Amino acid sequence: MMKIYKLETVNDHILKAFIKLIPQLSTSCILPSQKDLEDIVSSNNTMLFIAEENNNILGTLTLVFNKIPTGNKVWIEDVVVDNTARGKGVGKKLTQFAIEYTANKGIKSINLTSSPDRIAGNELYQKLGFIKRETNVYRLTIE
Repeated sequence: MMKIYKLETVNDHILKAFIKLIPQLSTSCILPSQKDLEDIVSSNNTMLFIAEENNNILGTLTLVFNKIPTGNKVWIEDVVVDNTARGKGVGKKLTQFAIEYTANKGIKSINLTSSPDRIAGNELYQKLGFIKRETNVYRLTIE
């Protein structure tokens, strides 16, 4: 049976899972170190959620909380499901867990971005009630 939980401690099993999963999200990302993951876990503003079945990590989702003058902003980031587990509802369960976690904090909205070429992900988010916003997303790469 699949379980979804908030990561509280980082061990070799977790680190190996992230080293396997992150390249499936983006080949240009730098792999997280154990310290990187420990820093995230110890943060009050960033939560790592794990999907696991039979001691096998199937996917992860990062939930980021920002307190700004206009209120609390929450973003879902780095949703990645292992290639071997796709199509089995892992992303849906992770996202539902993040929605429930956020709702329990009294926060009324969650934001995310998803590349248009991630067809299944975009369909999932819309089925879960996320509404596509007409906005521009900008990135400045600092050399």
